[in-house]
Amino acid sequence: MQISHVIRQAIAIGERKGWITFDELNALCAGSTVEPEDIERVIQALSDADIRLEEE
Repeated sequence: MQISHVIRQAIAIGERKGWITFDELNALCAGSTVEPEDIERVIQALSDADIRLEEE
């Protein structure tokens, strides 16, 4: 799965609740090769959308 698809899905989840958990984000990334710069892109996109990344 491309990182842009992961970002879109993460934002969709986060927009419904206002946050996304690390477990949800890990599930979205499962089966994909995710590089450190990809994680930075996801975190920045979530921040830009005012979506918090939560433990649980």
